[in-house]
Amino acid sequence: MKVKTGRRLAVKVFFIFIAVMAVCTVLSRAADSVLVAQVKVQSAGRGRLSYIYEGTGNVVPKKEEKIFLWEGQQVEWTAARGSKVKKGECLVRFRKEYLEREIEKKQDELTQLELQKKEQQISARKPARVPAAEGAYQALSEAKKKLQRAESKEKKAKAAWEAYKKKLSNKKKEADKEAEGDKEKQETGGEGDTLKEQELKETYLAAKTETEAARQERSQAQAAYNLAKKEDAAQDKNNADAQEAAKASVQAVGEQVEAVRKELKILKGYKKAGGKILAGQDCMVLENSIQVGIITAGTEYISLGNSGWKLRGEIRKEDEDKIAKGLDVSVQFASGGKTETVIESVEMEAGKTDEGQEEEPGCFWYAALPEGSGAEESETFIWKTEAESEEEYEQVISLSALREDVEGAYCLIIEETEQMLGTQQAAKRVPVTVLEKDGTKAAITSELGKEDQIIVSSEKFVTGGDRVRIKE
Repeated sequence: MKVKTGRRLAVKVFFIFIAVMAVCTVLSRAADSVLVAQVKVQSAGRGRLSYIYEGTGNVVPKKEEKIFLWEGQQVEWTAARGSKVKKGECLVRFRKEYLEREIEKKQDELTQLELQKKEQQISARKPARVPAAEGAYQALSEAKKKLQRAESKEKKAKAAWEAYKKKLSNKKKEADKEAEGDKEKQETGGEGDTLKEQELKETYLAAKTETEAARQERSQAQAAYNLAKKEDAAQDKNNADAQEAAKASVQAVGEQVEAVRKELKILKGYKKAGGKILAGQDCMVLENSIQVGIITAGTEYISLGNSGWKLRGEIRKEDEDKIAKGLDVSVQFASGGKTETVIESVEMEAGKTDEGQEEEPGCFWYAALPEGSGAEESETFIWKTEAESEEEYEQVISLSALREDVEGAYCLIIEETEQMLGTQQAAKRVPVTVLEKDGTKAAITSELGKEDQIIVSSEKFVTGGDRVRIKE
């Protein structure tokens, strides 16, 4: 009986324990739902970052044209900045007497330039002259002929003398063979022969002297001819240089003549139009530095926009390498209209202030103005575009998952442990290295695995080691 009573008591205690555990579990889970932070999680994945770029801009003409005024004209009227001018309408009107005076001045200038051109054309012709080498060559030819004659004469005189000497030698040999002879006759014949030989010798020596003189004369003529050729070459080069310079002057003056002719034609066109500069096509006056009543200095101009309109967006310096042709752009006009377009080009150029003064060079994008956008000429707008990073990163996480403290950047992941009351989840700190960030994501390197659950948001402040619960 006691045994049964003990068993019943044990069973009763067991069930009471089970009931208490169930109640504790329920209370624990209820407490967890109140005290333990509920979190949302994501996993790190491969991907690219997206960047949002914004800026301001304005509607500008597709083409710009600047018309500068001539010096010495008095302006009676000019179109105001911002005004629209139809084709054939007046942009600037001059006083006729000043215009007549400028036409006369240009006509005189043209006449003078044409005369100057003719003078230069004459100077550009090859000068007529007889080369000095021609006379020197004739003198050299005469000297050569003279030398030839002298050498021939010397050769003949030498041959006659040597022949006579040989003859005397032979005669002497024959006389020595004779035993006896007419001594008086021999002496008389010997003296005559000696005189004849002396005469032939002197003739030869005189011819030899004449040859030496002729040879020297030829050498001098050759030197004179060589010098004359050098002088002619130098003179030809100087003449050629002078001709080239004259030809260049003819070309330069010819260009001036054509420029003045064009100016004169334009001025006469203004005169024919009643002293007016007329618009060649429908346009809008973008800038006008001309004041009514002034006498122009030649620096005044009127700037016109024509051929339609396009969008011009200013790019911040730090974004210059991010904005490229082909990006889609959202545009919000100051008048309230909106439109979408595509960037057609990106260019570096000098910006302009409201007064038309040039600023430091900047970067701008251009795109067509869509039809029906409702934009007005020269209207301002704000723009926005989004572009992906060129690089694809191995680990990309939500920017809300990225945390930072004195120890560096990190994120929190879910770590599960088995407890008596079941599996518990807690936040675990994982260090990361940030490579790049955009407005919503961050590219990182870390020891995170593909299965790790990264905490991206929490109902309460969570730090490493805190218990958490994934929100269903």
